[in-house]
Amino acid sequence: MGIKNILKKILSKDRKIVITGLDNAGKTTMVSFLQTGTFIEHTPTMGKEETTLEVQGIRINIVDMGGQKDFRSLWTGELKDAAFVIFMVDATDKERFDEAKKELWKLSSLLKDKPLLVLANKYDLQDTASIKEIMDSLELEKLSSFQIVPISCKTGFGIVKSFKKVYYKLTGKELIASIKPKAVTIFDKGGIPLSSTTSDDVLKGGLFSAITNFIKESFNSELNQLKMEGNTIIFKRSENLLGSIIIDDADELKVKEAEDGLAELLNHLENICVELNKGEINEDKIKYLVEQYSSNLMD
Repeated sequence: MGIKNILKKILSKDRKIVITGLDNAGKTTMVSFLQTGTFIEHTPTMGKEETTLEVQGIRINIVDMGGQKDFRSLWTGELKDAAFVIFMVDATDKERFDEAKKELWKLSSLLKDKPLLVLANKYDLQDTASIKEIMDSLELEKLSSFQIVPISCKTGFGIVKSFKKVYYKLTGKELIASIKPKAVTIFDKGGIPLSSTTSDDVLKGGLFSAITNFIKESFNSELNQLKMEGNTIIFKRSENLLGSIIIDDADELKVKEAEDGLAELLNHLENICVELNKGEINEDKIKYLVEQYSSNLMD
């Protein structure tokens, strides 16, 4: 299930979600990731920024609050009618944990009857604080209720998991993926596999060899689907890469959703791996990015 598809399911409710946190925590970056499915660099938010999305005919506002000191006094006014609150923390900036704690606890009276999700961002970087360290530093266990999830707004790691929690808190229902991909593989233009993520042993034996041979022979063809051994293999191309995603034949009616998720992944890789446009391939980088992003497709 791709990020945009999960967004449609989660935000198709007439509810207000307010995102707070210190400046440079990644709040605006996360909102744009939800919109585009990839990372985009942003300047700091001045005051607040309301992102209006139209999902299944319903207009939804996500309120992204500026994190600079001059704008933090605006948070309380927005929280009063919020159905859900997200507090984002830069997990690498340990020196500002005390400042983050003070700002979070200023909101404590408003959080007593509102679900709170703390997002520990930048888990794609080195030297991030552990979840326990963040919980202790912010004294989260003293709050009436909270949840905390590690994420990366650059690689996409953990974003769908986070918003599944939002969905559960807003609806009381578990959000179950409508399809469960068996494997996702990324190839270069020559059909050489660069990275593969699988939920079972589906790529063992002759299936993976057959997919690789097919891609080598048909990178520039219009054929985008193959059926084999009870599986539907879907192919998508980007400027420098090709991807395949395997779903069960029983999920055939969900092909479009699988295609969308794979297209998002390819677009994300092309966006982050700018060296591809120079004909350079960093296999370790692509493998890491696929592992991080695939959690949104495979969960």
